[in-house]
Amino acid sequence: MTENKNKPLNPYEDFFYHHRPRLTGVAALIVIFFAQPTLESLCLGSMIVILGEMGRTWALGYIDKDAELATTGPYAFTRNPLYVFNTTMFIGFCVMGNHLIPALIAAVIFIWIYMVVIKIEAERMVDLFGEAYTKWSEFVPLFIPRLTPWKDRAKKAYSFSLMLGHKEPKHWFGTVVGLSIFYAIYYFQQG
Repeated sequence: MTENKNKPLNPYEDFFYHHRPRLTGVAALIVIFFAQPTLESLCLGSMIVILGEMGRTWALGYIDKDAELATTGPYAFTRNPLYVFNTTMFIGFCVMGNHLIPALIAAVIFIWIYMVVIKIEAERMVDLFGEAYTKWSEFVPLFIPRLTPWKDRAKKAYSFSLMLGHKEPKHWFGTVVGLSIFYAIYYFQQG
């Protein structure tokens, strides 16, 4: 998504919004560099990461970015399921790294990025979808999911082609590479 055209970003927002991939990379490198994985942390963390990736795949089958407001599937529970599932994956990788202080430092970076990006994107969604977004946002939380789905009258089925259009198979590949890095660290440290 691009930033809100009606409201310029302040320098702080601009930095976090436009540098979020690099900043996320820094957070990941901190966790990787200080990783002390155990077999238990690898197994538990892997399950959490895969759960997050499966959630991303679910969410991307419902969103047609900037063209239509997604309010069904995972979007009936939270307005930002991709960020929820990215956060789930991040937690999983931190569990795999098995080192609290670097995970907390990385978490501060990660949370800071998402606080800024979610705010900017919420403002954009109001500009794009107006009253429909405002009504939906009254019932569906910004981040922490609802326990029950919001009932939207306009049911939309999952679209495998939409998910593929978002290049999620490449993200799965990156996830497998990320998992492999932690397993390689474990085997290197054991050997």
